[in-house]
Amino acid sequence: MTTITRGFNSHTDFDGIYDPPEAARYLRAGSPWMGNYGLSSSKLIRWVRNGLASTDLRQVRGHDLLLEFNDLVSMRVIMALRAEGVSWPEIRKTERWLSETRGVKWPFATELLWTGQGELFAEWADRLVSGSRHGQAALDLLRDYVIPVGGLLFNDETGLAISWEPLAGITLDPMVQFGAPCIKGTRIPTRTIYGMIRAGDLPDRVAESYGITGEELQAANDWESLLAA
Repeated sequence: MTTITRGFNSHTDFDGIYDPPEAARYLRAGSPWMGNYGLSSSKLIRWVRNGLASTDLRQVRGHDLLLEFNDLVSMRVIMALRAEGVSWPEIRKTERWLSETRGVKWPFATELLWTGQGELFAEWADRLVSGSRHGQAALDLLRDYVIPVGGLLFNDETGLAISWEPLAGITLDPMVQFGAPCIKGTRIPTRTIYGMIRAGDLPDRVAESYGITGEELQAANDWESLLAA
């Protein structure tokens, strides 16, 4: 079974910043299995109003609303949970329990979350516990049947999400290019590569100019194409 990768990065208080339309595009493009979900910026704002992002944002007017990286991650996790059949009551109960017991601002951007049979679990002290059942321990054998919410890299010390890989070879890291999508392992925004290709530059020349491989160039182009779709 695939697990969520964990790692360490020097994380500061700086975060990527996204407006609702931009965040909605990233979430739709990074969640192909939710193609029929139709996540719009207005729906995203409703999620924020209902407290599913930082509570500091609940009263911010729509045209003034800006999401931080971990707000974006929280929404991505919620989309994944909904896709796996986890109900809104289950999500809300788990969020409240994690917030109260761990004292974290973004419980869905902090915990290792798993879903199975419509229930939601969190990784805690090397055990799976049910968030909606107030931390009741789950059987170890359940690990063979639950599905991890993947694509995220976590800080080992804070437990906070530090990057999201919405497409193979593409990452969003709040410490790189203000959290814009970049080619993995570089500071090259995907929109830069896509813009040059659209302007008529030869792919081989673009790849050579930026010192990237053809596969990396294709990943950037594929991602931007998803955003434009």
